[in-house]
Amino acid sequence: MQKHKSDFLKALSKEKPSQVPLYCTGYPEIDFIENYLNQYTLKTEKIHYNLNDKNYYIIEQMGFNAVSLWDFRRGKGGYNLDNNRRVAAWGRIYKGDWYSWKGVFRDEKTITSWEHLHLPSKETLNNLKEFIKKPDSKLEYVLSLPGLFEKTWQSMGFSYFSKCLKKRDFNHLETAISFFSNYILKLIKRLQATGAKTFIIADDLGYKNRTFIRKEIWDRLFSKNYKEIINRIHDRKQHIIIHSDGYISDMIELLIDLGFDAVQSLEPNAGVDIFKLFKVFSDQICFIGNLDISLLSFGTPDQIKNYVTKLIEKAKKHHCSLVVSPTQQINGKCNPKNINAMIQTAKIFK
Repeated sequence: MQKHKSDFLKALSKEKPSQVPLYCTGYPEIDFIENYLNQYTLKTEKIHYNLNDKNYYIIEQMGFNAVSLWDFRRGKGGYNLDNNRRVAAWGRIYKGDWYSWKGVFRDEKTITSWEHLHLPSKETLNNLKEFIKKPDSKLEYVLSLPGLFEKTWQSMGFSYFSKCLKKRDFNHLETAISFFSNYILKLIKRLQATGAKTFIIADDLGYKNRTFIRKEIWDRLFSKNYKEIINRIHDRKQHIIIHSDGYISDMIELLIDLGFDAVQSLEPNAGVDIFKLFKVFSDQICFIGNLDISLLSFGTPDQIKNYVTKLIEKAKKHHCSLVVSPTQQINGKCNPKNINAMIQTAKIFK
């Protein structure tokens, strides 16, 4: 028996949902969950909704239609450089508990002989499979994938990455890009085998008011590999979203041409004017997000209600596909009343 197509999947397909869907950008920080449960009574007794010690029944009870799962991007890997520094599986150097702007992918031999990046274990993927196939969940699960741009510069450090761009050393960059692209394609296959059908590439492309690199350079380096990744998912009649913090307005046309079904975050505090994007691109791509974390933390419920109402009405006016969502993960500073106002306001609209 074929499952009824959810409002979230309809939005990704640019079809008209019966109600404006809501997307939760990963499991909220535990401080927020505790604050929310102190203020709102939810049914949380369904233990079988737990995955990796996270109760996703809470997310459903809050009123979200979809949530991203971030725990399945890689298996264990990496090594220690010294007592204070370690190298992550991606090749990025960490100092203590925080990352640095340096990496180790500075020559082709290191990249081609890299043995520290592993796919999630069979046990981990079996747990995901058991979780996804439970018949009574109303949530759509969106599996997070690593981004090509982020992983490439992080693996070698942004300074070294920039020097390669300046010297036009594209061969070295393309070696790293191919390495991560091949990993992502293998990861997609493993995740699809668990029943995953919707994916989100996490690849921050922008600073505040500008992109990290010029669109033409990004296109030259990353589009070919991204097209292969997107086609691998579309061949199965599945969906792929791209997430990016920062200013990405100038990238939207390229993302549409590549075939992404949706773009998520659309951070207003970084200079993204979603209302201009509505006018320019209409129903060519689904827009997800635009509720800035700072507004959800320090604004008022009335401000949230007014902004969500404006978002939905403007999207409708320009025939845009819209999913209401915070720009980033809901953190401990977010006001539960504001999150609730976002959800309840969206649910008013049919």
